[in-house]
Amino acid sequence: MNRRELIRGVLRGERSERIPRALFGAGRWAYQQAGLRLEDIVASPRHFAESLAGIFNNLDSDIVFPGSGLNTFPAEAVGGSLAFRGGQAPLLSFPLIQQTEDSRYLTRIDIAGSPHTRALVEMISSLRERLPDRFLCATTWGPFTWAMILCDWNLLKEKVATERTFIREVCELGVRLSCAFIAPLAAEGAIDGIVISDGSTTLIPLELYQEEVLPAQQGLFAWAKGQGLRCFLHQCGNIQSQLALYPETGADCISVDACVPIGEVYDLYRDHVVTAGNVDVVNTVYGGGLPEIVEKVSDCLSAVSDPHQAYILMPSCDLPPDTSLLNVREFLSSADRLR
Repeated sequence: MNRRELIRGVLRGERSERIPRALFGAGRWAYQQAGLRLEDIVASPRHFAESLAGIFNNLDSDIVFPGSGLNTFPAEAVGGSLAFRGGQAPLLSFPLIQQTEDSRYLTRIDIAGSPHTRALVEMISSLRERLPDRFLCATTWGPFTWAMILCDWNLLKEKVATERTFIREVCELGVRLSCAFIAPLAAEGAIDGIVISDGSTTLIPLELYQEEVLPAQQGLFAWAKGQGLRCFLHQCGNIQSQLALYPETGADCISVDACVPIGEVYDLYRDHVVTAGNVDVVNTVYGGGLPEIVEKVSDCLSAVSDPHQAYILMPSCDLPPDTSLLNVREFLSSADRLR
């Protein structure tokens, strides 16, 4: 079976004979499984690719999200200093944007100025050669999550309340950073799609999301589709009030957290986009025993009126790095035993 073609068919609206399934993110989990240190990627991107291929070749995940956990790398291209802290996803040592004017000067982004991003691009390109039958989906922050990564937090809170122009500008900077990372991968056909994680939008007023952040998400997805890529949106947190708006982003697939009823989300989305999720990743995939994993996958699939149509089984969010390989295998295989 060619899993890459399976996912392409699902995104085209075709009904699948086999329930599609994937591990959302799973970057830091896979690095830990392979014994890789995130800070070593610059020295050995092809070794990273070879090691990750060894992990995913033995897992029944139709989608692989290469670069998951490394979303902050492109900020290095505009002067960001990356901080690696004991296997955690690297963030910035200090905020780049500490006053309103800072984002306006960061207009040209060239990943030649980011050795970590260049290494990540090389790693993903090499992984494409090693996983020809998997749908590869590069990961990047959503526009407002980029704002949280780049900005002094007190400044951002102030601007959320007082200055929408600033929010628009910093979100557009986030889009430019994402595009600079994705462009070389798209140009060489190394990836099939992109996913943005933007759950931080739940921390701002709904009106601000609609008027400033949503257009930035739409712009990123429109650009990506122009590169021939499929677009995934992952939203977690208190997303209930925003659910109906997410299809407006232009996403082909929307992955949701365990905090919303998957059956209701599926019924809301099925005529517009593919729904993915939402087996509780912490309490079930990470913390549950094997019988509980089977039970919760069964509950999820039973809530979806037709899991063979416009649906992909996924955990509710990224895998904790310490999740057991046995639990991961059980999650991925449960669908075949239940349907």
